[in-house]
Amino acid sequence: MLKNTIFSALLLAFIALTINKLIPPSVDPVLKMVLSKSRGQINQIDQPRQISDSRTLMIDRVELNANNNFKHPELGVLGWSEYFYADITTSFTVTEPSRYRFEVGSDDGYQLEIDGEVICQYKRDRPFRRNTCMHQLNAGPHQLTLRYFQGYGNAGLTFKAAPTGVNKLKFWGEKIKGIEYQTP
Repeated sequence: MLKNTIFSALLLAFIALTINKLIPPSVDPVLKMVLSKSRGQINQIDQPRQISDSRTLMIDRVELNANNNFKHPELGVLGWSEYFYADITTSFTVTEPSRYRFEVGSDDGYQLEIDGEVICQYKRDRPFRRNTCMHQLNAGPHQLTLRYFQGYGNAGLTFKAAPTGVNKLKFWGEKIKGIEYQTP
């Protein structure tokens, strides 16, 4: 009888592990990201696009840099290995007006835009680096667009923010003081 109980428990554990492996990973759908494969080489963020394929993903935060890959901590490697764009758009509301600090980390070019105004950018390819920029946000609704391109080689994109007076930056998509994300 004890052998049957042990065998049944092991069998149930094996089935649970198998089911867990078959279910694809998922995250809270906070941000919309469109990945677009370029037909040719990309040299800078604002060159005309020639797209051969695209897909839309929902992600929880802009933490897409692990082991020099365009990789999300839970979802894994996203995109292609080279020559693609990632466009992240977010509607959000500012509940506490402040001067906000934004930090974009990228391996290749990016452009950060809020309410149609370019806040900061790096147009060409480069190894992973971080840039910080400041921008006053008044109370009310806003639109943010983060454009990124991956040329060849290593890849990665991160985006963090915090209001004045808060030292620790948080990934965009996480709870940030004074910011409420609108569901896409």
